[in-house]
Amino acid sequence: VEVPRTTERAKKIDEKNGNTFWQDASVKECKALLDLDCFEFHPAGHHKTLGSEWQRTSLHMVFDVKQDLTRKCRLVAGGHLVDMLDIQVYSSTVKSISVQLLHVISHKANLEQLCGDIGNAFPNAYTNEKVYIPCTGIEFGELAGKFIIIKKALYGLCSSAERFHAHLADTLRSFGFTQTRFDNDVWIRLDESGEMYEYICTHVDDFMICSRNPQRVMDEICSVYLVKDSSKGPPSYYLGNDYKKDKRGRWCVGCKTYLTEAISRLEAMFGKPLPKKD
Repeated sequence: VEVPRTTERAKKIDEKNGNTFWQDASVKECKALLDLDCFEFHPAGHHKTLGSEWQRTSLHMVFDVKQDLTRKCRLVAGGHLVDMLDIQVYSSTVKSISVQLLHVISHKANLEQLCGDIGNAFPNAYTNEKVYIPCTGIEFGELAGKFIIIKKALYGLCSSAERFHAHLADTLRSFGFTQTRFDNDVWIRLDESGEMYEYICTHVDDFMICSRNPQRVMDEICSVYLVKDSSKGPPSYYLGNDYKKDKRGRWCVGCKTYLTEAISRLEAMFGKPLPKKD
């Protein structure tokens, strides 16, 4: 399959700005989904052969600018068009107190920590929803105009978060981790020595490893998922909290980054600085 082409909307925006930022972002997104085998393509009219349990949905592109000004495009399914009766959609995330407790455990047991962010997370799992799109757009290059069945847990489908959560849980079990009784999103296993425990907590596609050898766990995760290089490293900002060590090596938790971002968004919304108290 040839590299997918960009959307007309992205092309028009780039022409006004004199660059190709949005076109590059949309091509990157579509190519990533094709590499993940997210879709099943058929000739137009294939929906006539499907049963009544199949539902029609749509695809649309969402555009966003990240904090570092990187352009991001996300191809999203129209989950609002799908009847979700009898389909599991709930997906839990790690509790904030669990993350704090892991920092205390790491400090007392001299464990190192690594954080990571899984890229294009949801489409790693298969969807339980039976949905199709009658005709693809030019984003898919030579496949434009084809009938498409969504095989993977595409962003926008209501069950996609639950499907990825189950996929990640199965992956961690295959590595020998088990869920803790206090928090189902904190996982534990004995390390290589068999004398110490190592931990991993998950918040959708973000995770934090606590271990004497966290790189070993990171390599295991990277063998299954694409972990963004920019996200790998000791925790400095995780789930809305700032982390740093004091002179005695103790973890300190703050929320300066979160509050600064929240204030800047409010000031942009109201068009003026927020009032300050003396």
